[in-house]
Amino acid sequence: MITTSYGGARNRNNSKGESAPPAMAEEVQIEIVAPPDEHGAMPFRLGDVELDKKFGDLHPLLDSVDRLRKEWKFQFKLIRHEWGQAHFLTMLTGLLAFLLGSISGELFGGGDANVSGIEGITSLSGFVFFQLIASSILWVWFFIQITVNFPIMRGHIINIVIIWCSLFASQIILHVNSPSFPAGADLGNALGGVILAAVGCFFTYFFWKAVAETRDLHVKEHHVHTDVRVMEEAMREHSLYSWSAMVILWVVVLILNGWSGSHFIADRNVTDYPIYAIHLISGVILIYLLMHILWLPQRMLGEGTRVQTRAAAAATADLLIDGVILTSEGACPSCDASAPISLNENGETVVDCSSEDCSRRGPAGKLCDGCGENFPSRYTCPSCGINSPAADYIPDSEAW
Repeated sequence: MITTSYGGARNRNNSKGESAPPAMAEEVQIEIVAPPDEHGAMPFRLGDVELDKKFGDLHPLLDSVDRLRKEWKFQFKLIRHEWGQAHFLTMLTGLLAFLLGSISGELFGGGDANVSGIEGITSLSGFVFFQLIASSILWVWFFIQITVNFPIMRGHIINIVIIWCSLFASQIILHVNSPSFPAGADLGNALGGVILAAVGCFFTYFFWKAVAETRDLHVKEHHVHTDVRVMEEAMREHSLYSWSAMVILWVVVLILNGWSGSHFIADRNVTDYPIYAIHLISGVILIYLLMHILWLPQRMLGEGTRVQTRAAAAATADLLIDGVILTSEGACPSCDASAPISLNENGETVVDCSSEDCSRRGPAGKLCDGCGENFPSRYTCPSCGINSPAADYIPDSEAW
């Protein structure tokens, strides 16, 4: 946008009736405002955050602690700046779902050890049964809100549910034959719990790897630069170091929550309130940690992204080659006008070379073998004039 203001001379009569001399020339002031980069629009960046005190000054081994502190300080500051009503309502829904399912009169009464299954559910009092139904509905609504608030993580909600259920169920099975687990644990009867715990850890690793590899692809496509130092700085700005630590923390708290709940029920000791308090506190922390580890990739990488591993992207590319999925030409994300952008067999975004004398096509950001220039990573729609990353022009397929 170009804003031009002209300052012309006006004749004014002074107190003596004399007219002021005309200006020698008009003053021309031109202000050029560049269009905002929606992807890079942030109130502050990770590099702007400074720590008042550094543990690394005491010993170099503590530099990793300072790195965690710096990244978490940046993330919490960004959360305070950007989280709104939708995020807090989602968190409140999760907290109510957990508390309604964890606090009841039947639980404090110790329950009836001789009743189980459908008979146990039908024997619940009216209010406790209402709590059970309300908690189930709120859990469903909580995960629906999660998919709305963090759409790029929508494909991994099933993974989150599998991780949660596997790790929690593993603690239940481990407590069946050992009510005081881990005290008196019988490894021969713990095989089912160990397998479920391994399943939860596997899906956690798969979830982490998908986010990490998609982040790498995102930096290569959206922050490509000829200067290696600029690329390294972009990778530091997109660091997942503290996020990875938070994923591990989420799994640990999830196991602690499952262990404390199963331990309290298995002992049938309603006076063991410290264990019960651990279950309630860890459950509240779980809700926030889950939203945090889903929010950061969404905020870091923006809308229009598909979180997947390189292997999943390669599998999709194989389907494209075999004709199972048809590769379509790109479309403008604003006006849906067609664009000469597509996906190749490796799942990379393919664009035309920016050089007028070159007619080659290749992956965005890569070096053109014909003219030696880099293929453009952004494309300007000739219909509406919007300038967006090339990956945004792929319909129903998103790349970080």
